[in-house]
Amino acid sequence: MNPLIQGLFNKFKESEELQRVNDDDAFELFSASLMLPDNLLAQAEKTDFLLDAGTVGIDIVALEINEQLAWDVSDVREICEAAGKIDASIYFIQAKRSTSIKSADILAFGSTVQRFLRNDGFPEFPRLQELASALGVVFSDYAAILKSPPSVYLHFSTSAPKAATDDPIVAQRAEEVANGIRDLGFVGRVNMEVIGADDLHDAWIRKNHANEVELQLEKQVNLPKMPGVDQAILGVVSVAELLKLVQADDGTLDERVFYDNVRGFKGEENPVNRQIINTLTSQERDLLPVLNNGVTVVASSYTPKPGDAVAVSGFQVVNGCQTSHCLHLSRESLGDAVMSVFVPIRLVVTQDEEVATRIIRATNSQTAVQENDLVALTKFQKKLEDYYKLDPADVKLIYERRSGQFYSAEVTKTRIVTVSDQLRSISAVFLDNPHSAARYTARLYDAVGTSIFQEEHKLLPYVASAFAAYRIENAFRTGLDPIFKPARYHILMACKYQILGGPSARLNSPKCEEQSAAIIQALKQPEQVAMFRAAAESVVAAAGGTMPTSDRLKRQQFTQELISLLMREPQTSAPGHPAD
Repeated sequence: MNPLIQGLFNKFKESEELQRVNDDDAFELFSASLMLPDNLLAQAEKTDFLLDAGTVGIDIVALEINEQLAWDVSDVREICEAAGKIDASIYFIQAKRSTSIKSADILAFGSTVQRFLRNDGFPEFPRLQELASALGVVFSDYAAILKSPPSVYLHFSTSAPKAATDDPIVAQRAEEVANGIRDLGFVGRVNMEVIGADDLHDAWIRKNHANEVELQLEKQVNLPKMPGVDQAILGVVSVAELLKLVQADDGTLDERVFYDNVRGFKGEENPVNRQIINTLTSQERDLLPVLNNGVTVVASSYTPKPGDAVAVSGFQVVNGCQTSHCLHLSRESLGDAVMSVFVPIRLVVTQDEEVATRIIRATNSQTAVQENDLVALTKFQKKLEDYYKLDPADVKLIYERRSGQFYSAEVTKTRIVTVSDQLRSISAVFLDNPHSAARYTARLYDAVGTSIFQEEHKLLPYVASAFAAYRIENAFRTGLDPIFKPARYHILMACKYQILGGPSARLNSPKCEEQSAAIIQALKQPEQVAMFRAAAESVVAAAGGTMPTSDRLKRQQFTQELISLLMREPQTSAPGHPAD
C-alpha cells in the first residue's frame, strides 16, 4: 500500500480503536469514513456499517432518507410516516487495499449494486437483504411522496496510484457501471467514482483539516471592539463569494460548515425556503440584501487581504443554513447573476467558546427552533461537559456538547460522546427506555426529553451510561457476536439490572450516584464480552429463544417483558422511575 495512505490508515485505526478488526474490514470503514457524508457517519458506530461476513461485490451500503440513516423496513416506515415529502439517497462502497484495479471487480461491483436496487434478494446475506428490502419499501409504499427518484452514489475505493485510476479502460468500465444503473429507469442521479491513493489523501485533507477560504466583501463595516471578540464585520458578499463558504471543491454542499447551525435544511417545499428560491429566480433577486437576513459566520481566525478581501479559517455558518442551501440549489438558474446578487453577512472572529455559544443561541432564537435543537447550549450541558473533563470516574471519555468541536483535535474518536450518544445511552440504561433509544434524535427527544438533562440530576449516571455504551462497542470489536447489535440498547439495560440486581434509582437521587459508580466499576473489569453476552442471552430469552425483530425491539411491550424476566417477577414501578 502507498506509504502515505498506510500511515493515514494506521492513524484511522488508532483513533477508532480498530486495531483488533481485520485490515480488510478496517479499510472498508476507512473508505466509508472518507466517502460518506458526515451527518450520516455521526448517526452510527463505524462498525455498524460492516455487512455480513463473506458478502461479495459490495462492502458498505448506507440508505439515507430525509438525512436519516435507515437500516431496515421498520426504520423506513418510521421516517416516511412522519414526513410529507421524502428525499432518498443510497451509497455503495467497494473497498480494496490493492494498488491495482481489476476491470472485473468494477463490473462485479456494478452488477451487485443493480441486483440490490432491483431487490433481487440476498438470502445468504441477511444484513444486505434488510437494506435492499428497506429500499424496496421506499418504492412500493412511498413513491407518491418521493420528491425525485433516489440518488445513487458508488465509490470503488483502492490504494492504487493515479495512473491506474486514470487508465482509459478503468474509466470505461466505471462509465459502463453508471450507465447500467441509469438504464434501470427508476433511480435519479448516478455518481460513480473510482478512488485511488491520491483521492483518499484529498478526502482525508477535506475531512480532517480546518476549513479556510478567502472572501471578497463588497461592502463592510468593522464593529467596535467587544470582549471576547477578535474581529466583527458586517457586510455584503456576492452569491458567488458566499458559495465559497458552503461548497466543497467538487461543487457539492459542504455539510461540515453547518455543524453549529442548530437547524438542518428544511427542504425546498418549506414556505420560507420556497419564497427565497422564488425571489432568486425572479426579477426581484437584486432585492435579496433587504429581503433576507443573510448568514452569520463564526471563525477562529481572520487575516485581512488587499482591498476588501479577508481570509477566514476554522469557520462555521451558525445561522443562515436555509439561505445557504437555497443559494446552492439556485446557483445554476442564477447564471452570471451569482456575481451581482448580494447577501448580507455577519462575520465574527473569536476563540472564546462561551462567546461562540452565545452567538449561536442569539442568532437562532429569533425564529422558531425546537427546544431539543438548543439543548447543547443549556447550563446543564455545560456542567456535564466540565464533569467529563474532570473525569472523576477515570473513564477517559470526551463530551462533545457542540457538534464538531473536536473535529480537528487529536482525540480518539470512539471516546467522543455526542449529545445524541448521551441521549441514547441514558435513555437505555437509566430510564429503562431502550425501545426508544434507537430512534433518530428528534423522535427520541420527543419521547424522553422532559426526563433528562435536568438541573437537579446527578452527573455520574450520564457518564456511567455513556461508558456502558462505549464498552459494548468495544465488546463488539473483540468477540461479542454482531448479531446482537440491533439489541445493543436492550443489552445495556439488561446489563444494568444484572449488575445492580434490580432497577436503578431516580437520576436526582444520591442512590443513583452510588449505583452509577457500581456500574462503572463492573464495566472496568476484564471479560467484558462475557458480561455483555450474558445480558444478550437474557434479551434472546425474553424474545422466546431467538433474536427479536427490529420492529419488536422498538415496542415498549418487549421492554416490559425483558424487565419482568430480569426481575423474575412483574415490574411494579413505572419504567425510568423505580422506587428509591
